[in-house]
Amino acid sequence: MKKINMADPHFDEDDRKWIHREIDVILDGALSMGPNVRAFENEFGARVGVRHAIAMNSCTSALEAALLSQGVAGLEVIIPAETFIATGMAVHLTGGIPVFAEISASSLCLDLEDVKRKVTSRTAGVILVHMAGLLSPDVAEFRRYCDSEGLFLIEDAAHSPGARSAGKEAGSFGHAGCFSFFPTKVITAGEGGMLTTDDDAVAFFARSYQNRGRDMDARAEHYLNPGRNVRMTEMSALLGRVQLSHLDEFLLRRRRVAAIYGEALAGVHGMQLLLPDDLESSSFWKVPLLLEPGLDRETIAEHMAAAGIAVDWAYQPALHLQPVFRALYGTSEGLLPRTEELLSRHLCLPCHPRMSDDDALRVAEELRIAIEGGARHGLER
Repeated sequence: MKKINMADPHFDEDDRKWIHREIDVILDGALSMGPNVRAFENEFGARVGVRHAIAMNSCTSALEAALLSQGVAGLEVIIPAETFIATGMAVHLTGGIPVFAEISASSLCLDLEDVKRKVTSRTAGVILVHMAGLLSPDVAEFRRYCDSEGLFLIEDAAHSPGARSAGKEAGSFGHAGCFSFFPTKVITAGEGGMLTTDDDAVAFFARSYQNRGRDMDARAEHYLNPGRNVRMTEMSALLGRVQLSHLDEFLLRRRRVAAIYGEALAGVHGMQLLLPDDLESSSFWKVPLLLEPGLDRETIAEHMAAAGIAVDWAYQPALHLQPVFRALYGTSEGLLPRTEELLSRHLCLPCHPRMSDDDALRVAEELRIAIEGGARHGLER
C-alpha cells in the first residue's frame, strides 16, 4: 500500500542530472554570493511581479529583516494566532510586541475587522499570513486599510508562492512579502527564504541586514545597521531555481488534487472543506477542513494513518497559547475564543505534486469512512 505523506519534494531525473552538473560548476567557483543566488532572486522577483527579491537562509530571517526595516522596537505588530511560531518570534526578537488577533472561519486567515478593533496609537503594522497556501481574500482591503492608517503590511507568504488574485501574486500586495523554501513547502531549496518588495528602502535595508549590516552599494567595507549573516548559499539557490522552474506544473497538480477533494467530499456530512471559489487564489500547501463539533479528530487521524495516509492540524495550540508567549505576554485561554474553537476542530489533508488522481480519491474515501464512523460513534454515545 502506497503511503501518502503530507509533503513529498519532487525532483525529476532531468532535474537531478542538471543539479549534479551545476554542483561541479559551483565547487569550481563561488560557494556563496554567486550567480545562482543572483539568478534565483531575479527569477523569483519576476515571477512575483516585484522590483526586488532578496534571498535569505529562511523565511524567519526575511520576516526579521522586513520588521527591522520598519523600526518596530517597542511598538505593536498585529498577527494571527493561527500561524507558525516564527511569525510571532520574529516580532519579539526584533523588539516588537505581538498582538494576537482572530482568524476568519471561512479562510483561517487574519480577520480584518478584529485587526481594526486591535489597532492602537502604538500599532506599527500587520503581518498577514496566507494560511495553507490561500491568498487572504481580504489582502487588497488589508493594504488599503494599512495605507489609510499609516501602518505597514507584511505578507507571510511561506505557504503561498504562486497564489494569485486580480492579476497579482502573493508577496506583491504588502510593503514586503516573505517566503519559505523549507522541504515541506510548495517549492524547496532545502532551506531558505525570500523577501520581496517594491520599496527601495526596504530592499536596501534587507540586503544590508543579510550581510551583517554592510552598505552593499559602497565599495568600502562600511556597516550602517546591525545585521547578521543570513545569506542563502549557492547550493540552496540552485535547488530553488530548479523548483521555481516547475512551479506552474506543481500548482496545476495541487489544484487538481484539491478539486478532486471538493468533488469527492461534497456529499459528506460532518465536515466543511475550506476551498476557495477561485482555485488559483491558493497554492494548496495543504487542504484544510473543519470538522463538526463532537467528532473526534484524533480517532479520524488514527484511521487515516492506519490506511497509510498522513493528515495533520497546522499550528496547535494557537500562537498565544504557546508556553513562550504565555510567559512573555501573559496570554491565556479565552483571549481569542473563535480562533481557539476553530483550531480545536480543523484538519488538513495532504496535497502535493506526487499525488495522483487515484491518491486523492483514496484520501477522500478514507476520510469519508473515518468521519461517518466517528459520527456514528458520537451518536451511540
